[in-house]
Amino acid sequence: MKPTSSPPVPRVVPSSAYARPKIVPGRLKLDSNEGARPDGAVLEAVPRAGPDLLRRYPDAAALEATLGERFGLPPERVFVSAGADEAIDRACRAFLEPGSRLVMPDPSFDMFERSARLACADVAAIPWPDGPFPLERFTAAIDERTRVIAMVTPNNPTGGAATRTDFECVVEAAGRSALVVLDHAYVEYADEDLTARALELPNVVVLRTLSKAWGLAGCRVGYSLGHCDVIGAMRAAGQPYSVSAPSIAIALEQLRRGDAVMRAHVQRVRREREWLAEILLGLGLKPRASQTNFVTFDCGSRAATVKERLAERDIAVRTFPRPDLAGIVRITLPGSEADFDTLVAALHAVFADLEKE
Repeated sequence: MKPTSSPPVPRVVPSSAYARPKIVPGRLKLDSNEGARPDGAVLEAVPRAGPDLLRRYPDAAALEATLGERFGLPPERVFVSAGADEAIDRACRAFLEPGSRLVMPDPSFDMFERSARLACADVAAIPWPDGPFPLERFTAAIDERTRVIAMVTPNNPTGGAATRTDFECVVEAAGRSALVVLDHAYVEYADEDLTARALELPNVVVLRTLSKAWGLAGCRVGYSLGHCDVIGAMRAAGQPYSVSAPSIAIALEQLRRGDAVMRAHVQRVRREREWLAEILLGLGLKPRASQTNFVTFDCGSRAATVKERLAERDIAVRTFPRPDLAGIVRITLPGSEADFDTLVAALHAVFADLEKE
């Protein structure tokens, strides 16, 4: 039999794969919204567990029980996943089907659209570039085909947040036929936490993560909270061992150490958020209101240049290829006095140079 001249044609376009930011040694990395640098002592949880930690398949039961205790939930209402990304994928696979629809804000975290498309569902993207949550347009898009509704609040990449009233109106519009996914990945930095209210509602699942405020992005530990039937469906919609045993051990140790360090980091970031907004205003820029650990601002045609000039000063920030975000620069707040001072000095130098040109 002669081999074919070309491979099979996939449903997925290879070029659409997520483009991971490059890591440059020595560069101040403010382009991926990672949280505080954790105490290196949390790594001691791995050798303490012994070699069976590596030999045995991982068991997230202890971590799910620990997270459940934090929210007053039994373990069957908690599911640990490989980041919130995997939880999004599982929710879409469990509740979407060809011909159904996901409703989401736009722009927002693009894993929602990716996961919905892979489930062969349609996507209704409701513009939310800035300002208040577009409640009227959002609820108007919910129809009989809607099976999943993504409320990403605070929102990435814009930093905006929906109110409790917004959330409750969306849940009411969803009715019994649609699952509302409340993406709370950045909620530790926000003014309002909707988790407690969401857990009273059977058609809502809350996604949270240890990747941001808890500083464990490298461990890929997210978790979902919700009705036991919803959590059970998400648990069934994927592989049984998606989070590694070392990641689970480190996550348990980080949680065991308590909230004090995390809260101190959040307070520092919230102050930096205010300071950076004032500095950007002083430079003649318009920062968007943010309830996350990042600030975005519009540089127009200079966005790529600002990113390049900051990179020349060993600072990585984020820009976006989408036409509607082409002029946007996003900067993760470092949560460190020294790093923040470095960032501010670099911004002043870059914009001073641009004014001379």
